[in-house]
Amino acid sequence: MKRALIFCVVVGLCAGQASADMYTMDVATARDLRDISSSWSDTTGGGYNFLKWVGNNPGTSADTVYGAGAYGENMYFAVGFAGDLTDLDDDGLASVKIGVADGPGSLPTGSYSGFYLPISNDNDDSYKYKLYVDTTGTDYESTNWTSLTADTHTALTLDFGAGPGGINFNTLTDIGFIVQIYGDPGVSDTFHTSIVPVPGAVILGILGLGVVGIKLRKYA
Repeated sequence: MKRALIFCVVVGLCAGQASADMYTMDVATARDLRDISSSWSDTTGGGYNFLKWVGNNPGTSADTVYGAGAYGENMYFAVGFAGDLTDLDDDGLASVKIGVADGPGSLPTGSYSGFYLPISNDNDDSYKYKLYVDTTGTDYESTNWTSLTADTHTALTLDFGAGPGGINFNTLTDIGFIVQIYGDPGVSDTFHTSIVPVPGAVILGILGLGVVGIKLRKYA
């Protein structure tokens, strides 16, 4: 029992250490994300591919930050995004880029080796995701799409490959994620995606470590 508990603690610490020098988006920044561009240019005025709702968990109309109405699905993480994607040219690649640059907030600061973002597909259909970071010198984007089936979540990472010091965000021009439709050519759907762990879940994780510590002392 003692060895099993120690193993769990070590795994948890290693996971935290792996993302410690990466930028992790907070709730305040997530609320300020807006659609930057899409696979089609007609994103305004009720166009085909656009972000139409941003809000807080659980996603009622009272939780709305941008747009109107409610989220429309069960939100897993702290900040949710809903929008429309329509594959007009039948290539199955309809997408929307969602970032900080066109939002009301400010860009994050500091130096980081990468970008770490917990993300959830709260929709009943599958979607694909990428992370991106734009700077005045170099733009970074995930090499591959990460597919998430209905009501599943993961943590995405984007390594800058910039060495021990990482990159300084004083050159940052935008940061966020891209959501792409997943399905047959010509498909149209409304995506529901949430990011950033709910603060209460973090507290529960800390309490969980405390319980592990108590158990370790018990079995010592």
